[in-house]
Amino acid sequence: MTAPLYMIELRPDPAALIRFAQDQGLNTHQDEDLGYATHAWLKALCGELAPKPFRLLQDGRNLRPPRLLGFSAHDGTRLTEHARAFASPLAAQVCSLADGIAFKPMPESWPNGRKLGFEVMACPISRLGRNEDDVYRRHLRDCDARAQSPDSREMVYRRWLTRQFGSAATLDDFSLDGFRYLRLLRKARGTRSGFLAPQALFRGTLSVRDGVGFGALLARGIGRHRAFGFGMLLLRPAP
Repeated sequence: MTAPLYMIELRPDPAALIRFAQDQGLNTHQDEDLGYATHAWLKALCGELAPKPFRLLQDGRNLRPPRLLGFSAHDGTRLTEHARAFASPLAAQVCSLADGIAFKPMPESWPNGRKLGFEVMACPISRLGRNEDDVYRRHLRDCDARAQSPDSREMVYRRWLTRQFGSAATLDDFSLDGFRYLRLLRKARGTRSGFLAPQALFRGTLSVRDGVGFGALLARGIGRHRAFGFGMLLLRPAP
């Protein structure tokens, strides 16, 4: 029997989230996507039960308030109970807990062969030792060393995402619908520092190959920095 998985939804207040980040001494200039601030807030709100992966959905034109979606092994009732009992007042003020944390159970099984549309905000990096780098820049260096013509960024990212799916799903259709380098804030060896990383928005369709493995893929997420707002697979009916 597979472990239950829930999708949760929170509506953080942007000003309250910034106040919380400032109280934690977080430098928002080094945290362009608020990934670290949101990670710290979720930990302060839910402790070890904090959802991961998650996605902070923000309207660039500020016409709609932000919302946070995440996957958790714990339902919204359990998360709300923990937040009401143990979260600091400043963390609790970032979102309303009056009606509890909204949630829904995800399917217990995914039939093999099921086609699904997907969207994921990913950080397509590879790691050698302690060094992380954009997989496309690494591809360019490898091609330069071998005097070969490089592939497109989209093609390199498609191969990277295919490897992330593993045996759980087949990547049927893929598009790179957004890309930028942004400064992320992370903590390493006791200090916080900012670094540039790729942020890529992928959309496409997939076919489930292993229903149990696909459920585990949803719970785990795609790529690195999944605790900081990357890697959550959002699904929709296949077109």
